[in-house]
Amino acid sequence: MIATLSHPGPASARRWAAAPCHAQPIEVTLPVADTLAQSAALALAGFDGGWIEIRDETLANLDFVIPGPDPTGAHAAWYAGPHRMGAGRIDHLGMHVGLKDGAPWIHGHGAFDAPGWRGPGFGHILPHESRLARPIRARGWGIRGARLAVAADPETHFPLFQPADLGGGGGAALITTRPNQDMGAAIAAAAAAVGITRGRILGLGSLVHPRLQGQAPIDSYATEILLTQGFLDKGLARIEAEVVTLDATLHKGWLTPGENGVCITAEVLVLAS
Repeated sequence: MIATLSHPGPASARRWAAAPCHAQPIEVTLPVADTLAQSAALALAGFDGGWIEIRDETLANLDFVIPGPDPTGAHAAWYAGPHRMGAGRIDHLGMHVGLKDGAPWIHGHGAFDAPGWRGPGFGHILPHESRLARPIRARGWGIRGARLAVAADPETHFPLFQPADLGGGGGAALITTRPNQDMGAAIAAAAAAVGITRGRILGLGSLVHPRLQGQAPIDSYATEILLTQGFLDKGLARIEAEVVTLDATLHKGWLTPGENGVCITAEVLVLAS
C-alpha cells in the first residue's frame, strides 16, 4: 500500500513517459560559467543531454531548497528556502541536464557541506543561483536520441522535465513517472515498454511518506530523493535512495517494493544490460 497526495489538477491517464536513447559513459570537465546549469551544458556539448555525478568539489555559490508546504495552496507540496549558503562543497550530487524554454537547465539532488547550515545538508540544488568556484571533473552518461525538456504539468501545477524522443535511440531510456503510484513499479513498466527488463537505474525524484526496508515509516508527506543504487532485473526494480524530509532529517535505505508512492515526479535514466 502506498501513501498518496492529492494534487490540484486532473490526473492524466498515462502515468509515465519514456523515450529510448543512446547513453555513453563520460568523464568531463565542467567549466566555470555564470550558472551551474550553463557549466553542465557546456560540459555536455555534442550530446542531447545527460546525467552527471559530482563528488567532493567546491562551489563559489551554493543555493538549495528542501521540501516544504505551499503557503498559497496552489500545490500539494512546495519548497522550504532557498538556503543561500555562499561558498560550499558538494559531497555528492546527481543531476539531469536538459532544457527549459530552450536554455540549459538541470535538476539535481545531493548532499552539501556549507558553513552555517544545521548539520549535513541535502536537497535540490538551484541551477541558476549556484556556481562553480573552479573547473571540476565529473562522471556520468552523455545522451543522444532523447532529452529532458521542461513542460507545464497540469496535474501538479509544476514545470517538470519530460522526455522528448529525438529518434534513433536504443540501449537506454529516459523515463519520468506521475504521482501516486509505486516508483519502482512505474519505472519497471515504462522500461519494459521500450524493451528494457534488465539494467541500471540512475536518477532522482520525490516520495510520499517513504518506506525503507528495515526502518520505521518516514513521517513526511513530501521528500526529495537521490538514487544511490538502482537495478532492474526480470522487470522488477530495486532502488536504494537518500531521502530528505520536510524537517530536513536525512535517511538512506532500500525502498520497500510496492510501498513508495511518487510525490511529484521521478526522473531516471535506465541503462540496459
